[in-house]
Amino acid sequence: MPTDKQNADRQLSAAYEQYGKRLTNYCYARLKENKNAADDCVQNAFLVFYRRLLTGEVFDNPKAFLYRTADNMCKKADEEAIRKTSKTVTLDNIADIPAPENDPHATERDYDEIRDILLQKLSEDEQRLYNMKYVENMPLTEIAEILRIKPSAAAKRTSRLRAKIHSLIEPVLEEYTKGG
Repeated sequence: MPTDKQNADRQLSAAYEQYGKRLTNYCYARLKENKNAADDCVQNAFLVFYRRLLTGEVFDNPKAFLYRTADNMCKKADEEAIRKTSKTVTLDNIADIPAPENDPHATERDYDEIRDILLQKLSEDEQRLYNMKYVENMPLTEIAEILRIKPSAAAKRTSRLRAKIHSLIEPVLEEYTKGG
């Protein structure tokens, strides 16, 4: 007969095998590719999960628990990063130095840079939904489980998010087509 620790070890291994890679990708996207912090968040989420398994807790939906826990760890990592950067000089405190006009890259923006600028205009919840839907390519049923809402509500939120992103992109595209 397996012990409680053996059961916890087995459940942890199964959860890691099933959700580890996708949870890691979610944290990478959530923390803007800060892989060290993302790896720490995933590790801590599984550690919390394992400790609770050892106490005998039963999880009806371990995936949702792990995503919520990892998301909370990501929020803490973001807050820690903000505290660290608040001690540094911001770009606003540096004088703007125009790029030479003959530099062909002076007017171009990298796609990732534009995406990050647009994502910053989204709320934290909208960024989280964006990551789940468009980075992780999760189905609406999984998103609904994680957010603890109905799939129809997840669909509506995704639709609103798409409309908001479109409204943010539209002025940029108009400017690009006029200037390009």
